[in-house]
Amino acid sequence: MNEDHCPECGAAVAGGLTGCQLLFEEIGFRAAQHPRIAAVHWLAVDAYCMQHVERYCRSAKSYAAHLTGLCCGVEHGADRKIYAAIQRWLNGKVVLEKPPALNQRGSLTIVDVLADQDVEKTRTRVKEWADCVWGAYLSQHDIARNWLQAALEGQRKQK
Repeated sequence: MNEDHCPECGAAVAGGLTGCQLLFEEIGFRAAQHPRIAAVHWLAVDAYCMQHVERYCRSAKSYAAHLTGLCCGVEHGADRKIYAAIQRWLNGKVVLEKPPALNQRGSLTIVDVLADQDVEKTRTRVKEWADCVWGAYLSQHDIARNWLQAALEGQRKQK
């Protein structure tokens, strides 16, 4: 890859990884300005992190947080109670084995998400992007679902 492509997600972006990171920060700025984008921001964060595992998923816990978060966002409608259960589970003592990083992490990237300033188009693209990244992780769906189940079982035990 040259400096006009992100080496982690493959996005065609000036500045490579640095330029890609700036786009990630841009979606955070948009979320702060628009409640409709804020509603999908967590999903965008998990999609971005699972495409940039070298930076954001160094530990097994961070990998689990973003993989299960992506699962929650795509398969469970970004249920806030499930997100909270994931956080509580990972804040405790949990032993995890980090799965191997994938080479192909989805054909859509943050560049596709931010191609338009329209709020509703951005929301739609975040969801399409997350679906694409989740699809790329097909080989790890069972791992994510098992971790998610462990998080939910931990929540039930605390009640």
